[in-house]
Amino acid sequence: MGKSRKRILALGLLLTLGFGILGLQLVRIQLWLGPELQARAVRQQGQTLVLNQPRGHIYDRNMVSLTAAERQPVLVVFPTLVEDKATTARELAAFLGREREQLYSLLDKGQPFQIEVDRVVPALEVFAAGSFPGVFLLQKEDRYGSMALARHLIGYVQKGENKGVAGLERYYNYYLQRGQELDLVAWVDANGEVIPGLGLQQVCKGKAGQGDLVLTIDARLQRIVEEVMEERVEAGAVVVVQVQTGEILALASRPNYRQDKIEDYLDKTDACLMNRALRNYPPGSLFKIIVLAAALEEGLAHLEEEFYCGGSIAVGEQIFRCHQYREGGHGSLTLGEAFAESCNPVFIALAQRIGSERLLNYSRRLGIGVAILGLQEEKEGYLADDIPYLGDLANISLGQGPVLVTPLQVAQVTQAVANGGSFIPLQLIHSGPVDKPDQEKRERRVLSASTAAALHEVFRGTVEAGTGTAAVSPLFSCGGKTGTAETGKRDGGGELLSHAWFAGFAPLEEPLLAVVVLVEEGGNGGKVATPVFNAILSRVFAELPVDELKAPIQSPVMD
Repeated sequence: MGKSRKRILALGLLLTLGFGILGLQLVRIQLWLGPELQARAVRQQGQTLVLNQPRGHIYDRNMVSLTAAERQPVLVVFPTLVEDKATTARELAAFLGREREQLYSLLDKGQPFQIEVDRVVPALEVFAAGSFPGVFLLQKEDRYGSMALARHLIGYVQKGENKGVAGLERYYNYYLQRGQELDLVAWVDANGEVIPGLGLQQVCKGKAGQGDLVLTIDARLQRIVEEVMEERVEAGAVVVVQVQTGEILALASRPNYRQDKIEDYLDKTDACLMNRALRNYPPGSLFKIIVLAAALEEGLAHLEEEFYCGGSIAVGEQIFRCHQYREGGHGSLTLGEAFAESCNPVFIALAQRIGSERLLNYSRRLGIGVAILGLQEEKEGYLADDIPYLGDLANISLGQGPVLVTPLQVAQVTQAVANGGSFIPLQLIHSGPVDKPDQEKRERRVLSASTAAALHEVFRGTVEAGTGTAAVSPLFSCGGKTGTAETGKRDGGGELLSHAWFAGFAPLEEPLLAVVVLVEEGGNGGKVATPVFNAILSRVFAELPVDELKAPIQSPVMD
């Protein structure tokens, strides 16, 4: 009897322990695993189609979309919900102008798919009305709209793929891919019927704002630049920089293109996909800014020093002419006047005083030969390591020969001059990934205040009485330098082709904006590029509040 009682007691304990473990497991399932199991069950009842790939948006400094995304119609098909595949394939083919066999094959595979629709015509409304089960007419976001800005800077993604191919889309691809994903889910029961009350739902994955890129670009100013370029610049680039912060407010290139129709431009010969603001060009007489800065900084000359231009200068066996050589040259003139008139013989003589080593050092100090943004398509410019021959020294003093620059690099030089000799590395990202060490972003003095003041004076003289008088406007004061850079090519009539440049800043008394204009193969800088500078800033100062141009944006919060 005692043994039986012990056995019963042991059995009871085992049963109690077993039921206790079972109870704990049920509690675990209910409290901890319940939501996950419930989600799995729901997922088994849902058929999912990725409507928009996860990709962050790209905004300007005021959170205006630069891609101008638009809503576009799309037909979404869930084959498992289609009752009559043959009829549906035939009707879709008739409405869309597609091959019936191709559509039937897609339906037969059973996987949800979408078909882009150019526009909604009345005949397509039959799909919106639900007459064809499993086929839905919806709206989805098209990343690039017809009003997109800064297209060369933004770049584009591979069509049908979530992969950046050019511009910021490529450079920050890994970051932009962290954006929200938009899925379309059809909730069905065990019989494949749409669940009442759930039906078709759009589901966002990820947090709002993740993967978004906010630039320093100002969409208002960017639009002004692009509208002026459409009227005046067939091929070229414009860069606008906020002087006090180094922030890039506008960057545009022409010819333009549509980001959603890349295939239309692949066979074109005008290089419209190329961002000319980041390409190499000879600077022409813009390089005289660096020559003069080096001479003043080293105490080798002053603005009132007298020079003589007889129309040409001999360097070894080479003869270098002034643009006034047919008139016998400029005659006697001061160094400041030589800058304003862009006198070649004077600046060749000045470069000889400076010497190649010092001239190259000042060029590097002002950012020549160094990429600024780091984009894959950005060129670094070109600056010779050494200039052993006097002929090459003469050429580089005129911005020809062993030197090439990008319009963005010229904007950096102009910013430093306008900012009193204080060089602030140009910035494009307001909010997004950190990709530059802090020391690379720091402001540094590259020219003394006195040299910068002298450069302001000759920039003013160029506009008031030199080669840049086309920049004069009643709306703003400004200073600048013209440039006409030889390309070595000739047009159909045998005339030499030259790139037209103008680099300047405004207002003169308190510089807010530094602007660089390049008109590729446009001719004379003073006659072609300078009026573009005037047209842009005339609109900017007429249409935008000055206080908004001078106020720096808040320090960005980086992820």
